[in-house]
Amino acid sequence: MVRPSLRGAGLVLLAGFATACTEQRFQLGVQQDQSPPTVAVALTAGDTLQVQNGIRFTVNAADNLGLRSISVALAGGFNATIDTTFTSAVTQIALGVTISLPANTTAGGVIIVTATATDGSNNTASASDTLFLVNLSALSVALLRPTPGTITAPGRQIQVEVRASQSAGIRRVGYDIAGAFSAIDSAGFALPDTALFVDTVTVPSGLTTGTFTVVGFAVDSAGRRATSAAVSVAIQSVAADSTPPFVRFTIADRVEMRDSITVTATDPSGVTRLGWQALNTAGAVVGGDSTTFAGTLTEETRRYNLRFTFTTLPQSAVILAFGVDAANNRGEARLDSSRASATLRDTVLVVHGITRPLPAGGRIADAIYSPNNPAGTSPEGEVYLTNFLLNRVEVFDVQDTAFVANISVGSEPWGVALWPLSTTGTNDNYIVVANSGGTNLSIVNMTTRLLQRRHPLPIFRVMSVRSETDPNTGVVNPVFTEHLFSDRPQYVGTLCRTAGPPCEVLAVFSTTPTLGQTQQFVRRGSLRWELLGTNPAAAPAAESHFFWEHAGAQTGNTPDTLEVRVKRGNVETTLLDANCGQMVTVLELAFLDTTFVRNSGNFTRTLMGEGGSSGAPALAYSRALTYDVAGADVPTCTVASGTYPFNQDLGISPDINVRDFISETAIPVRSIALNFNGLTNFIRADSVYVLDGSLRLQGKLNVRGLNPGMDLNFVHDFDAGSATSPTALTQNDRVAFVAGEGPEIIVYDTFHYGVVTTIPVRDPVIGPLRVARLAGGATQILIGVTAKGVVTVRLPAIVNTFQPARTGG
Repeated sequence: MVRPSLRGAGLVLLAGFATACTEQRFQLGVQQDQSPPTVAVALTAGDTLQVQNGIRFTVNAADNLGLRSISVALAGGFNATIDTTFTSAVTQIALGVTISLPANTTAGGVIIVTATATDGSNNTASASDTLFLVNLSALSVALLRPTPGTITAPGRQIQVEVRASQSAGIRRVGYDIAGAFSAIDSAGFALPDTALFVDTVTVPSGLTTGTFTVVGFAVDSAGRRATSAAVSVAIQSVAADSTPPFVRFTIADRVEMRDSITVTATDPSGVTRLGWQALNTAGAVVGGDSTTFAGTLTEETRRYNLRFTFTTLPQSAVILAFGVDAANNRGEARLDSSRASATLRDTVLVVHGITRPLPAGGRIADAIYSPNNPAGTSPEGEVYLTNFLLNRVEVFDVQDTAFVANISVGSEPWGVALWPLSTTGTNDNYIVVANSGGTNLSIVNMTTRLLQRRHPLPIFRVMSVRSETDPNTGVVNPVFTEHLFSDRPQYVGTLCRTAGPPCEVLAVFSTTPTLGQTQQFVRRGSLRWELLGTNPAAAPAAESHFFWEHAGAQTGNTPDTLEVRVKRGNVETTLLDANCGQMVTVLELAFLDTTFVRNSGNFTRTLMGEGGSSGAPALAYSRALTYDVAGADVPTCTVASGTYPFNQDLGISPDINVRDFISETAIPVRSIALNFNGLTNFIRADSVYVLDGSLRLQGKLNVRGLNPGMDLNFVHDFDAGSATSPTALTQNDRVAFVAGEGPEIIVYDTFHYGVVTTIPVRDPVIGPLRVARLAGGATQILIGVTAKGVVTVRLPAIVNTFQPARTGG
């Protein structure tokens, strides 16, 4: 600590004395510093780190006089202690921490970072935060029991539970006890990726006091060893136990009716009963459960299903938990560790939905609902979700709200669409999956739960053509510049080119950009359609189209003449010949990652929305397009030199319509949706933009947040411009469901753009959101992807109080 000058101090004191000599008594000297420092952990590199980049964060600390040291402890997926001592006066510092990890490290998972700052007077302060280290090869070890704060007694037992996981396999899991007594035990495993070891340890009867620590450990298939954080257990005599058990419980602030509560009780005499209770706001009991034990264990933990029976939601419930020991002392959970503190009453909100975790983890890219019952076990239909980390499609039964199957489909499956049967909205028991890690579409048989076939995609050679005069001969020669685009599909929609059934199926898809493309199109994809035929089991005659119609030449830009060729195997065919003189703005041919594609419910139109980040030139990106499969095709052009392939598809949005949407919004697209007949389109960006079938902006739904999920009422067929329905639906069916910034689904009127109601859920919907209709059509279900799995919400009756149509009409 820096001591101030005595002379300076005396001057200050005398000045104070002159102004208040009769009110204060001053004592010369230096007062001891009693102000603790401030400290915070800043996750400056984010809370999710890739193992190859190491562990990075910053500790910010300050003190009024000076810091002496900072100690940083890391525990969980990586264990380390870093001490920093200052030899000169430092009152404020941002201490950057970077830990490089070897290539074969077993570190990974949740890491708790705790920073402790100490000043020159030994005042201390601590702060913690949690980060997640992504390492598919991590050897993760967790000591689940005993838990911190466990107390036991001589001759009593504690349970030890150790969980270990590693993708290459677990060879051995065990624990090590040291302190008041020693013990070690383990079990071998046949290399599963996750292993659980449970054992019961008896405390020696001769020990009356003391402590011991329990550490879990695991050995993986390569012989690498990792340990868990240590837990300390206290030994206490129970000659005359009059103290009730220490009880604690864990429950979320928002819960579903079939969610769970975890209750733990600790007592040196042994726990004989454990339970919980729920009260409504009037104090009446609305739920609860309990378990009886023999009393041999000094800590008991049970997880209970809430099993609430509320008929309307949301509802509030007051939760308490209790425990009874072998001496018949009863205790309830309290506000802190003191048994004299007030009892804890935790009010929770019971919300809509049932959440199921993904069976084997992974990450969902896209989802689609089918009302069919292909395997004969799902009368209310199924939802198909692409799990691109596991290269498979997850099958979710709507009626049972459970995952019932998974199907390996290809490399990094992303977009998914139904196989259409007709333009009335019926679909066959097949789906089309875009394999973004390859160059093909998977056709999957949902009856047999097997891959039917993979449809290979062609290579497009896209060239801009300029004329160049030979200075020696004066001859005008064409100069071709080839532009390369990845042909790896990303999002996909399906259309019926004929009315059906069966119909001739087209797949409209975007491609995922790569770094290996020509310079001006790095990380730029494209849009195409591909003929899949009438029979999902057989490949059709080859037919494809590269979308160029939206990139028509603009005033002020230097256009290029376009030529497009398609190559399948060793056969190359010209689709658009340069002799047709089609002029385009070349940069507008490309699309940013990620460009979304969805088809209408009747399989006649697709909507496409450009995601990714802002690009150059200004306003050239964040675009929206539509494609009407009924649009005419212009196969050839005729010029003075002859007739050439043209293949202009008039179903693609004209360039003026695309530019009009850009000028109205100019915001990157986060998701898209369209209704049954494609006459109402939704683009989610900073808000949700509502467009008609020609991409004219009709209004906005002012919803905040980056969550992309949204969908429409299952039978929504209203025209966004007129609010009329060809099937005479009411305004109760004229609604959209949009994932809110928080844990809620917001219901909007799609003509008046106002909020109809909100539906609270437990977790925010951060992925796809789909609407399913149960048999009979009276009930709809929302299916959304959250960070904890897939949530299904049985929708209550929606009453839309907005006017049924426009004023006066």
